[in-house]
Amino acid sequence: MKRTIALLMTLLLLACVPAGADKVSAGQAAYEAAQLLPEEERVVNVFTWTYYIPDEVVADFEAATGIRVNYAAMLGNEDVLPKLSTGGGQYDIVVCSDYILSDLIGMGLLAQLDYGQLPNAANIDPSYQSQYYDPDNAYTIPYTNTVPVIVYDPQAVDFEVTGFADLWREEFRDNLALVAEWRNVIGMAQKKLGYSYNDTDPEHMAQVGEELLALKPNIAVMNDDTPHNALIYGDAIAGFMYGSQVMAAREVMPQLEVVYPAEGLGFGIDCLVMPQDAPHAQAAYIFLNYLLDGEVSAYTSQLINYGNCNTAAVDFMSPEYLANDTVRVPAELVAGAEMMKPLSGEAQELYNQIWTQFMQ
Repeated sequence: MKRTIALLMTLLLLACVPAGADKVSAGQAAYEAAQLLPEEERVVNVFTWTYYIPDEVVADFEAATGIRVNYAAMLGNEDVLPKLSTGGGQYDIVVCSDYILSDLIGMGLLAQLDYGQLPNAANIDPSYQSQYYDPDNAYTIPYTNTVPVIVYDPQAVDFEVTGFADLWREEFRDNLALVAEWRNVIGMAQKKLGYSYNDTDPEHMAQVGEELLALKPNIAVMNDDTPHNALIYGDAIAGFMYGSQVMAAREVMPQLEVVYPAEGLGFGIDCLVMPQDAPHAQAAYIFLNYLLDGEVSAYTSQLINYGNCNTAAVDFMSPEYLANDTVRVPAELVAGAEMMKPLSGEAQELYNQIWTQFMQ
C-alpha cells in the first residue's frame, strides 16, 4: 500500500488539532533519556512514506531532545525488503505494512524489541497486537490502522452506492479514482465475487481477472498518492481510497459520502519496527517511546488522518477526529474485516499475471 500524504491536505487539517497539545511531558522524558547518550549517538534514521511520521512531530522531538532525525522516504512496501536485506544497517526505524512483516521477521531482518525501554508500550491497544505476523509482539509496534473505503458524490448519480459491485455500473464509466495498490484493486474484484482477499484458487482468480478487465473502462485515475484530486477536479465522481485521501477531498466537497462496502472491508496495520542491525538503537528507542505517548500519538493521527492504535490517545483527540468516519470505522465492522496476508510463490505469480494483464 499507500500513500504519500500531500502537504496541502495537512495544512487544511491542522485546524482540527487541539491548540493546547504541547506534549511537554513526553518531550521532557525523551530529553532526560537523550542526556544519557553520547553526542555521536544522538541520531535516528527513519525509513517510511513521506510525512507518515509528520514533520511537526519530528521537529518537536528534535527540539526536545537534540536527537537528529534523518528521514528517508520510500515509495511503497515493496521497497522495504530489498533495502533491509542489502543494507538495512543504515536505518534505525522503519514503518511498513502487515503483509511485509512476515517476510522481514522470517528472514531475521528485524530486532526483537526491548520493552524495558518502551514504558509507553502500555498504551498500545491490544486489539491491534498479537497478529498473524507477530503473535508474541516481539518485533512490531502497531502505528496506524487503515481501512480503504468507497467514496462517491451522491449529487452525480441517481442511485445509492452500497458496495464494490456498484462501481462496475455503466454510470461510472471513465469516472472512478482508485488507489494503485495492487492487492487492494484485485481485492475489490475478489470481494465482489464473494471470495477472500487471500484467495489462491486458480479458477476463482481467473474470474477475478475477468472482473478487473470489465472494471477497467470505468477507471479514470489510478494512483496511490493523490487519487482524491480526481474527485476535487471533476475527473471522477466515485472512488476507492484511504481515509486520509477521502478527508482531503471532503475539505473541498463536503457532500461526498463514505461507503463501507457491503461485501466486506479490508483492514491493515502499519507497524514501527527496528532493523536487526540498527546503528543507533538507543536513540531509536527514545523516539519510539516518544511516539507512543498518548498526546503525541493523538497529535500524529490528527495530522496524517489514519486510524490510531493507542488507547491513551483518545483523551487528546479533537471532536472532529473522533467523529471522522473515514478513519474511525465502527468497531463492529473492523472486527469483521479481513486482513491481507503474504502469498506463496505460486500464488504470487498468479496475482502478478492478473495484475500485468489488467495494467496492459
